[in-house]
Amino acid sequence: MDPPALRIGVVGGGWYGCHLALDLAKDGHKVEIFEKRSDIFKGVSGNFGIRLHKGPHYPRSKYTRDSCHVAFEKFCDVYPDLIIPHEQAIYAQGNTDALGNRSKVSDGAFSDVCHESPECQVIDPDTYGSRGLNAAFNLDEPSIVIGQRLRSSFRQNLEEASIKLHLSSCIEKVSRDDNISTLHLYGGSRYQFDLVVNATGYQSLVPQQVTDSLPVDMEVTYQTCIALCYEDLQPTQKPFSFIVMDGWFPCVMPAIDTTEQLQRNYILTHGSYIILGSFERPEQGEALLNRLGDATVSSKIRPSVEKEISRFWPGYLDRFVYTGWKGSVLAKLKTCSEFRSSVTFEHDGVVHVFPGKVSNVFNASDELKLLVNAQVRRKYVRRQYSGVRCLNGLTYAMAGALSTAQDEIEAKPLVTEHHTSNLQSYQQLVSTY
Repeated sequence: MDPPALRIGVVGGGWYGCHLALDLAKDGHKVEIFEKRSDIFKGVSGNFGIRLHKGPHYPRSKYTRDSCHVAFEKFCDVYPDLIIPHEQAIYAQGNTDALGNRSKVSDGAFSDVCHESPECQVIDPDTYGSRGLNAAFNLDEPSIVIGQRLRSSFRQNLEEASIKLHLSSCIEKVSRDDNISTLHLYGGSRYQFDLVVNATGYQSLVPQQVTDSLPVDMEVTYQTCIALCYEDLQPTQKPFSFIVMDGWFPCVMPAIDTTEQLQRNYILTHGSYIILGSFERPEQGEALLNRLGDATVSSKIRPSVEKEISRFWPGYLDRFVYTGWKGSVLAKLKTCSEFRSSVTFEHDGVVHVFPGKVSNVFNASDELKLLVNAQVRRKYVRRQYSGVRCLNGLTYAMAGALSTAQDEIEAKPLVTEHHTSNLQSYQQLVSTY
């Protein structure tokens, strides 16, 4: 006998919210999505250039790399139309970063990480006019489309799955009574569900009681991040990426939002200069983002980033023309290893999903299904469900990150450490000029 279908409300219309909603609908559940913006994929999921990671961007986090490896083929199988192969996806080991520090991993360790992908090829950086690199590797790491192209695809998927979409719907709070979770919207509207999924990027609806009940010290920082946008004057049919590791180094990535044959749009980021602030609450990060203007970005941030990319790619500014910038506030865990996988758990009728990389939507979905089945078992059979652990009012997958990645999550950087979670680059750059 099939388990009964649940009414499930998903809060958040980005990659995590939309993918999880589709997977839940495939399992027969009645699903509705609530998105605070005017359309889905209007946040970081649909605006920033996104690569389908194979792991080398996180050389110090084995858990993140392993989760990327596991989910890579699944993502390619489910979303082939949203994947754009690269001509080259170059990962390079920089000599010294913006502060004169050596890379945080050795040349040998970085080579080993890159060769975790069997197609990895060693390349000569001089062939491409690069400078200041100890080594470089080419991987088969594609990009994921963004913008209207991404929205159109998912809108069709959601419609075909009969998933109701509530746009411009901001949730004030979630209450739980008699096994029913109620979404309270600003303006007074209410919607009742058997279960709610918080896919807001851990930006809202996370009460202090949840934080206090976690089995690990999951310290979160909310970072104001921007990306500088450029047009490629020598566009190619296949895009490329150029990532220098590991520390305060630059990255060039495609931002594919059209179906044009030539890929013109790219973003330029940096290990420190584009992370403008690190805060305890998302509202603080949004306040800084709202203070930014074109003049500030162009005069106080852009020069430092362009100086850095030119140090490793002297011809960059001859080929790329600056067109603007985009920004967002991202939740990240404070960990020594730069852990970036997803974390999923249920508390009081709400499944909270801390986002990792885009491909981690599959990890999150596997854990969510276990938690949904546990909810069904508790509601209709009055018994616990195998595969999950219950502790301090939380339920989480025994094979999930809260159980298997505790060592990485709990290892915290020092306040004075050369680490992304400590960055306050806006203050540094503003006082420099």
